[in-house]
Amino acid sequence: MPEPMKPITNPVLVDAMAKFKLDLTNRENEKAFLEAAVDAKYLIPALVERASDEEPKPGEQVKMRVAFQIMTNQQGEQFMPAFTDEIEIRKNRKPGETFQIIVMNFMDLYQFVKNNEKIGGVVINPFGSALCLIRPQVIAIGDRGGDLSSVPTPPAPRPVHDHENQIPTGPSAEEIQAAQQDVIRQAMADLEAKKAAEADTEPETSPVTDDLIDALKACLKKQKAVKKAYIRPETESGERYLLVALEADENADLKAVGEAVSTGCADYSDLPLECVPASSIRAKALVAEEKPFYEKKRFGFF
Repeated sequence: MPEPMKPITNPVLVDAMAKFKLDLTNRENEKAFLEAAVDAKYLIPALVERASDEEPKPGEQVKMRVAFQIMTNQQGEQFMPAFTDEIEIRKNRKPGETFQIIVMNFMDLYQFVKNNEKIGGVVINPFGSALCLIRPQVIAIGDRGGDLSSVPTPPAPRPVHDHENQIPTGPSAEEIQAAQQDVIRQAMADLEAKKAAEADTEPETSPVTDDLIDALKACLKKQKAVKKAYIRPETESGERYLLVALEADENADLKAVGEAVSTGCADYSDLPLECVPASSIRAKALVAEEKPFYEKKRFGFF
């Protein structure tokens, strides 16, 4: 029996992105970010469907059609979103929206960008750290098989003239670096502005949906040790999640219960689920202020 695929996490890339974002002019941090970006595996949202409505014959190879999600900034430039882990990709999912997740490496992204001239680059974690690999970077690195050491500095759009000798000369490395960072900053600023605009125009909906509650109840009914359960959204260090407080029998393995709940109900929530004992400090306010959404029946079958 094949082993289940390990979850995609990319801790090296996440750390490199955080350091690079603190100072976009730091070339060592930029190099570390690019190296990690080339080595990473990404989660890509997509719709996958059969290319034909005709039923395939037995043994016939089925052709599939893949449509990738594309993001557009305020200037009309298109970017392909790529996510480092499941927590980041859940930020991209709206209530009721379904899509498949495809795992791609840097060279896969390069092929897509190169074959689609309208794509201006790849934005990593657009609803989190939001760092861009612009099209010239992706193609320059991909053309050399991901070898950063052999990637030349990309040329400037227009030459700069030496007025004394009237000889066209290329820009300095510092000028090209500054231009690249301006593009990255602008792309990040556009994405932040778009997120802010969407937050202002779209009414805020509760992440605790009826479908999620139904799924949680169905899961908890299988956990005989759980007596009550409470839930509400929380924010910690800028990250939103759903806090689930569990009241259970004294000898209950709440860690195992929490893993079963998080795994079984992940598809019903845009936010990660975090289960804690109802007696813990973190759950104190939740238990005191909210009614349980689940209570174990004293009699009857489940």
